[in-house]
Amino acid sequence: MRLLIAGTGSGCGKTTASILLMAALKSRGQDVAPYKVGPDYIDPGFHQAVCARPSYNLDTWLMEKSTLLRLLRPSADIAVIEGVMGYYDGLDAETLRCSTWETARLTQTPVLLVADASGGAASVAATVKGFQTLTPDSGIAGVLVNRVSGPSHYALVEKAVTHYTGLPCVGYLTKQQKLELPSRHLGLVTARETPDLLSRVQQAAEQAAETLDIDKILALASSAPELPEVPDPSLPDCRGFRLGVALDEAFHFYYQDNLDALRRAGMELVFFSPLRDARLPEGLDGLYIGGGYPEVHAEKLQANASMRGKIFRALDSGLPCYAECGGLMYLGRAIDGAEMVGFLPLSCRMTDRLQRFGYVTVTDRSGVSFPAHEFHHAVAESEAETVYTVRKASRPDKIWRCGYEKKNTLAAFAHVYFGDRPDLIGRFWPHG
Repeated sequence: MRLLIAGTGSGCGKTTASILLMAALKSRGQDVAPYKVGPDYIDPGFHQAVCARPSYNLDTWLMEKSTLLRLLRPSADIAVIEGVMGYYDGLDAETLRCSTWETARLTQTPVLLVADASGGAASVAATVKGFQTLTPDSGIAGVLVNRVSGPSHYALVEKAVTHYTGLPCVGYLTKQQKLELPSRHLGLVTARETPDLLSRVQQAAEQAAETLDIDKILALASSAPELPEVPDPSLPDCRGFRLGVALDEAFHFYYQDNLDALRRAGMELVFFSPLRDARLPEGLDGLYIGGGYPEVHAEKLQANASMRGKIFRALDSGLPCYAECGGLMYLGRAIDGAEMVGFLPLSCRMTDRLQRFGYVTVTDRSGVSFPAHEFHHAVAESEAETVYTVRKASRPDKIWRCGYEKKNTLAAFAHVYFGDRPDLIGRFWPHG
């Protein structure tokens, strides 16, 4: 069984609906496998906390179709996929490339559309009708009505939606049934920084179970056809390679399938905290420092001079290291004046707006190109030579330079998916 939760637009409540539905299904004894459409790192963290298993990204820019199908065959009772932005929003308004709709179509997944009913009744049906008829194969199987004032309001909306669209409504969430989750400049504050998350979710999910028709939702999920088996991609033989992976509140933006791919290749992943640990784990053959919020934790990172020194000496001695976005910032000299590792000849400063946002194609100086994603407020100031040419996917005429290489360290702002790109594993971590 599988189901995709889509929204009429950003802010309609699909993240809340997805989390509460996952929690309600869990309380019914279902083993729920969570997923997120697009390159987002934050929502999967909430999914994992609620479902007690990793959440996987499904991204039609970063991944091959075969990868989507491979990932969507979990050993679970039901897969619940949270969409991104509005259902049809993506790279191109005509082709609908990289939209939630494209993911639903490629994976033949029934769609539950979250419709914001605040201030409307029959007009909600007009919105749903538009989504239903925009394409001949919308894939929308039902409607979850959000932000109603109560049962009477929902009854009006349900009657209108059923009359004008023929689609079933599967229940509702009220304006009071919402998760008050704090946010910051890249979106929600992460699950790691929300210690009372599970208690908040459980309380809200108990209410949601009373207003959602879980049986009807499960019936819609059961209509999904079985997907074909897709073998794992062949990967390099990295047995015996111990890879240190930075993981704490400052660094935790990793695609789960990237970590899985490294393990399938035979690497041993050894996690450490640049915030708390005084030294690196023993016997490492390489480092992986992902994105996150180093700017939020800059004072603590600066205070851990022991770890910064150990990383500098390891990289200076030639230890292979790949770092992206927050990892790049940490390996530089400073973030807004706070001292960092100092290995890369650059300093970062935070700005009050996004500097880069969206899908890109990266070409390194050897001519190898691969898809990636950028999303950051930081600016890197350096006169050092760059090794990447970056082209914006939605505006191919927009090109910039990024990527810094020193000894065996490669760092850039771009977030890369390599779960089906074995060549990139060898590029990032040269091994015998």
